[in-house]
Amino acid sequence: MSEAIEGRRQARVEAMLAALMKKDRKAFLKYFSPELLYKVGAADPVHGPEACWNVLAGIYTKLEPTAHDVRGTWEIGNVVIVEMDANYVALEEGRRPVVVPCCDVYRFEGDLIKEWRVYPDASRTGIRV
Repeated sequence: MSEAIEGRRQARVEAMLAALMKKDRKAFLKYFSPELLYKVGAADPVHGPEACWNVLAGIYTKLEPTAHDVRGTWEIGNVVIVEMDANYVALEEGRRPVVVPCCDVYRFEGDLIKEWRVYPDASRTGIRV
């Protein structure tokens, strides 16, 4: 495995999250393998970048992302782990601020994300993710 690829995985996750925050679908999709597995907590996984985008777009009809406060990032082999507080406003509740502590695990194949697992504590959102 190329050290250049290893050294930039964390940066690729950060760039993907930035594209997501901007709701830039085209930029967001380029970070994923066509075989992407995306899974949030105990929900059934979805497959493919478009399906991932659609799940997130559905969540964002109820919660508007405002920031990700990253607590720590670790890169181990082909895996990047990010612990963060994801900050939102609840759109159906007068823009009430909501903080979702979560841990995301990204598995790479080359420089593309092949698996993304999200472990959120969504208990304060009032929605099922």
